[in-house]
Amino acid sequence: MVLAEQGLVGFSVNAGCLRLLVPKSVEKDIPNMLKGCDYAIISTTEQPSLDGLCLEVLFEDHSKEPYSIFSTAGAVIDFLPAPDKIGVERKLSIWTEGRKGEEPRKVATLTAFSRSAPRIPWLKPLE
Repeated sequence: MVLAEQGLVGFSVNAGCLRLLVPKSVEKDIPNMLKGCDYAIISTTEQPSLDGLCLEVLFEDHSKEPYSIFSTAGAVIDFLPAPDKIGVERKLSIWTEGRKGEEPRKVATLTAFSRSAPRIPWLKPLE
């Protein structure tokens, strides 16, 4: 799902954890993201055709069509894998916007593995 192209998701990093902000308009997709998900795979690459740094979050459920999100990654530079950090276990937390006047609400935290990919979308399991 290319939600980020439509300006519908946001990413930030806090203490080494990638945070995914899911707006109200797509909160209904959260059960699909998490259904059967063992962990997340966060792939990054330089892709000039998409204006540089790109990011894919794949929710690994071991199916042929796992739920995934694609985005440009300018806002999450600190999370990108250095060569010695590829495959290192990290965290991904999923947040919703919260109700009117409320703070964002964390709905899940998953184990995540970062890696470099030759292109995005990559949509491949960990090797």
